[in-house]
Amino acid sequence: MIPTALMLLALAPTAGTEIQSPQQEEATTVLPDIEVTATKRGVALGGQEPIVSYDSTQIQAFGATNIGELVTLLEAQTRSARGGSPVFLVNGRRISGFREIRGVPPEAIERFEVLPEETALSYGYSANQRVVNIILKAQFRSLTASVNVSRSDQGGRTTTASENNILNIAGADRWSLDINGSSSNALYESERNIDRSGTAQLDSVGDTDLNAYRTLQPRTAEASVAGTYKHDLNDQVGMTLSGSLEDSSSRSYLGLPGVSLSLPEGNPWSPDGAAVDLYRYIGLPDALQRQTNTRAAELGTVFDGYLGEWRWTATGEYSRTETDTTTGRGVDEDALQAAIDAGDTTLNPYEDLSGAAVTAARDTANSVSQSLEGEVVLNGTAWELPAGGVTTTFKVGGEHQSLDSESLRSGVATDRSQSRDLGSLQANFDLPISSVDRGVLPKIGDLSANMNLAYQELSDFGGVSALGGGLNWSPVARLSLSANYSDEDKAPTIQQLNDPTISTPNTAVFDYSTGQTVQVTQITGGDPNLKAENRRILKLGVNWQPLSATDLRLNLAYTRTEAEDEISSFPAITPDLEAALPERFTRADDGTLTSIDARPLNFASREQQDVQWGFNFSKPFGKANPALAGQRPGGPGGAGGPPPGGAMRMGGGPGGPGGPGGPGGGRLRGSTAPSMQPGQGMFNFSLTHTWRVQDEVVIRDGLAPLDLLDGDSISGSGGQSRHEVQVQTGMFKNGFGAFVNANWKSGTTVEGDTAGSANLDFSDRTTINLFAFADLTQRTAWVERFPFLKGARIGLGVQNIFDDRISVTSSDGATPVNYQRDYLDPQGRVFRINLRKILY
Repeated sequence: MIPTALMLLALAPTAGTEIQSPQQEEATTVLPDIEVTATKRGVALGGQEPIVSYDSTQIQAFGATNIGELVTLLEAQTRSARGGSPVFLVNGRRISGFREIRGVPPEAIERFEVLPEETALSYGYSANQRVVNIILKAQFRSLTASVNVSRSDQGGRTTTASENNILNIAGADRWSLDINGSSSNALYESERNIDRSGTAQLDSVGDTDLNAYRTLQPRTAEASVAGTYKHDLNDQVGMTLSGSLEDSSSRSYLGLPGVSLSLPEGNPWSPDGAAVDLYRYIGLPDALQRQTNTRAAELGTVFDGYLGEWRWTATGEYSRTETDTTTGRGVDEDALQAAIDAGDTTLNPYEDLSGAAVTAARDTANSVSQSLEGEVVLNGTAWELPAGGVTTTFKVGGEHQSLDSESLRSGVATDRSQSRDLGSLQANFDLPISSVDRGVLPKIGDLSANMNLAYQELSDFGGVSALGGGLNWSPVARLSLSANYSDEDKAPTIQQLNDPTISTPNTAVFDYSTGQTVQVTQITGGDPNLKAENRRILKLGVNWQPLSATDLRLNLAYTRTEAEDEISSFPAITPDLEAALPERFTRADDGTLTSIDARPLNFASREQQDVQWGFNFSKPFGKANPALAGQRPGGPGGAGGPPPGGAMRMGGGPGGPGGPGGPGGGRLRGSTAPSMQPGQGMFNFSLTHTWRVQDEVVIRDGLAPLDLLDGDSISGSGGQSRHEVQVQTGMFKNGFGAFVNANWKSGTTVEGDTAGSANLDFSDRTTINLFAFADLTQRTAWVERFPFLKGARIGLGVQNIFDDRISVTSSDGATPVNYQRDYLDPQGRVFRINLRKILY
């Protein structure tokens, strides 16, 4: 991909390319939701206060290469306690998919806001997803090429990635192109300190290094291209088209195939002519190789405009994903034994058998998943009340899904074909009760209520519904309180029902019943017998800025979730679980575990309670220099930041700028916190603490609940940590910056619960990541001497600085094979270098 990046650089505009001035910008024809107000551009619908808001200068402190990486760094803020992935908006509007913005450079962002889950309802999404609203600069042009190389300090694995983006924003029009590629070599167990003596049967002859033929991490390669084109068809209708193609592959090795052979009495190779049984590994690593190839294509479109005062959005999406998996099943043991029984004197079982062994037929699996969906969302003010307009959102949608799969396992072919037609309706109502600005019950503050309902009809499953409501109250400036409740049904996905069945041999698992690590065949795929789950969620939230002139924002959320028939991946292997689901386990006559059916299942019920609190703080530092006004935060050269005197602002519309969110452009009502001025630096700090109060699961009706916070587990990585803390801090000034991300999880214990069964203790873990960077454009003397440095940035990073990894100890003081530190985290400390070039 690097030659591609160089070619793109050659075609890029020079740093002196003329960018449209603010005066020219004001003459641009745009949709009618644009207002000439410097504080209202891109405000999201719904009137919710942002949980956190970053401006263009604060974003620079993260040192992200593109929006995709920035979102990863801000995962703690964008993650919902309700479990949903975030919804993304651009300038307060729906987009056709994250591919639209994944490769956009952070320099193009004017403001980055994270809003509560209730905002998602105003856009036709469910209330279990936070909303990320990215406001792009009104005028921006760039070509960005980035190369990233990372390698573990223990060696063995190197990952190289190239990411290239062309972006042009001209008022209401925008287009971009991303061309990316990455590759990683395989990491083998022999390159780490993996001790399998507790599970491997000793080879009768020689010292075969079994670890040399088993991968901890597969060899991978990926290439993708994505493009977006946004244009206003006229002064009433806007259009966005986007698409992507991706091809990825991975190759892993599952070890050497083994055979059990019996030499009859009198066999010439039998010691002393006596009958003997032996176990041999055969030097054919390809016989247990797994190859997976995936090809994915997506095409999306968005049309939006106005019907009178009502804003409408129509979206369409087509996606197709094809996956091929081939898994080796070792060698034909029966053929070798038959040759021995037939008295073949040329077959010496104590010598190399790779020439005599016949590779067994491989398992294959192919799946093709396709979906075609469309939605229409209508948002506007139904009627006016003294405290404001009753804003409503209606959504109607339809989708066709299909999943065709075929598998060949142990010579038995299985074909499945399943399709699903889905129709959906959703409505959301926001009812203002009191308003300070309008003088309606001003002593109460700003108070509003919301109600939402949704229904889905699935052709293969029947109907599922959702109902919710809540209150939002701002009793005083800079303080926002919320209470929300939802009751929703969720059908299993077509993949959970119909994924092809895949068997993985030589999978190491810890058997709590015996306290030993064993090699089993693990079966994965879909389960056609899954039922719909029901989830009831209560959330109470607080968002508070204590001091108007200080950018310190505190947030607190309490969430209680009750689920019935929760759909889950197969949990960890414990005696309690085996007692509840005996049909999922296969044991030999001597009690040795040989196979696990790890397809998804329904839990009878689950109850969770957690409290999440944190704060975000930012502060400019250093002396302001007005002479630097007009320069980009990332370097000189024009039209990056908001022009003085106000710029054309998009994205308001009904319920937008006039809502309780106020005109603060992402700040809480009443905030006067200062922004970074030219010549100053910016410091960011955020902390998020999650305290899990309750997490209990009932596997089947009539069984005692499993307490995941106190000795039980439904995960192969231990129980549920009661506490988790995430800290992020960054600093940026004059082109130099550093960003630190730290995460701590408390330790857990998993108890065997029966006499003779083993307990496992999982230690706590602290990971600290550091990334420091230098924007060489800021070094004026260097650029004058070496012009090619203009727009260049170099970054150095370390992931898991202190190489802290979970330590797992069994009751007898030993560490099971599949819980060794190099098995759980083969990479450990990883060094990273990033070279980035951006041309404006």
